[in-house]
Amino acid sequence: MNPVPSREFLEVHPLHQHQPHCKQQCFVFTEISDIELPAEITKFGGGTEKIRCSNGGIPSYTSKKDSSSELSGERPERSRGRKILLGVGLVLLCIGMAGGIPLALQLRSSSLLEARLSFIRRLLTESPLIEGSWKPPTTSNLNSSNLFEVRQNHIGAVLWPIAVPCGAQYLDAVQLALEGIDKAKRITAASDLMHIVESADEMEQTHIRGEVAVLMGISGGHALGTSLAVLRSIYLLGARFVAITSLECTTPWAAAAIRRRDHLIEENVTNSFNEFGEKMLLEMNRLGILVEISQLSEAAMLAVLQTAKAPVLLTNATPLSICNSTSIASIPDHVLSLLPENGGVILLNLERCGDRTLSVREAINAINYVRKVSGVDHIGLGGAPKSYALLLAELARDRVWGNAAIKKLVGGNVMRILREIETLKSRLPLYEEWIPHESVESNSYCRYPES
Repeated sequence: MNPVPSREFLEVHPLHQHQPHCKQQCFVFTEISDIELPAEITKFGGGTEKIRCSNGGIPSYTSKKDSSSELSGERPERSRGRKILLGVGLVLLCIGMAGGIPLALQLRSSSLLEARLSFIRRLLTESPLIEGSWKPPTTSNLNSSNLFEVRQNHIGAVLWPIAVPCGAQYLDAVQLALEGIDKAKRITAASDLMHIVESADEMEQTHIRGEVAVLMGISGGHALGTSLAVLRSIYLLGARFVAITSLECTTPWAAAAIRRRDHLIEENVTNSFNEFGEKMLLEMNRLGILVEISQLSEAAMLAVLQTAKAPVLLTNATPLSICNSTSIASIPDHVLSLLPENGGVILLNLERCGDRTLSVREAINAINYVRKVSGVDHIGLGGAPKSYALLLAELARDRVWGNAAIKKLVGGNVMRILREIETLKSRLPLYEEWIPHESVESNSYCRYPES
């Protein structure tokens, strides 16, 4: 019979001491660090690492004491039962995380770019992405490069500006505008990809059919021939927006932004927005035409924002404090701050600043800057570095850009102002005035004398 060890022997040589040759089999449980757990899950305690050894050794902890830790006096059956319960609990916890955390939250935390891109592509099937600075084809048909750009960027609708050279003012600018409208109609009629629309509802229906909606407009008020009758005529032909001026093309009733010191301005033209210009603006509001103001002088922009009865639009634009370039419209912050009062929308061109291509991070910073100044209800897109999908996938990582906010950004805000203008349509009086003769008498405007 072996003698019973003394108390002194036990203190020096404990019975549970591990031998050097003992092989320990350990199970390591770690948290899923890529996903932020909601408060309902994290309140139950640690996600820190726990290590348990199966050879009966003393467990090592790096977090709070676990209620399932092995006690020296427990029976093996009871210990196994608790381990099974713990395993079932972990499985239920994972299922709860997968079903209880919104998809957008998982995407923001996920490091997988393809998962976020898939999420954005699905979102763009629900809400059309409206391109605010699309380049119409120069030929009489849609070539492969035009179609590739639309398909590659998941564009659901485009603004098609009918461009008329500034030099045609006082000459055949109206005729060139009419020919441009005819050309746009013939090109889209020959394609099964694009369809000209005249309202927000038509735009939505076109997107549902898988086609690209085209909102047609006039790029420059000089193509109206200073005539309210011409304005009404181009509306009947399907034009739904008018840029009051094109770059450096001042009309007798509205001043354009001038960015060259050697540019000559006629003496009889306005330096802002005169009384006849107000009549033009209010007639556009009455008809239901979107008013585009990005190429106006600063004084004229402020005058339009104070006079307009409907939301305005700024296309191919960027904040002046972020990019001061001659290739796109640079809008001062104090003008952007007036958009909430008017209800208007700026379509940001974030592809480049001058000759320098912007990075995705710079584009996101610009979007967030305009959101801070104008609000999320007044931003849209008109150009992106690399692709819209990549830009939006990176933007979705930010917690403030949920599904609803992204849908407003890609096109929801433009749809809103289209509907607001349609609601205001025909609620204003009809204007029948002619521009004063002294405003055009010193130039070569060919006009039959009034009787």
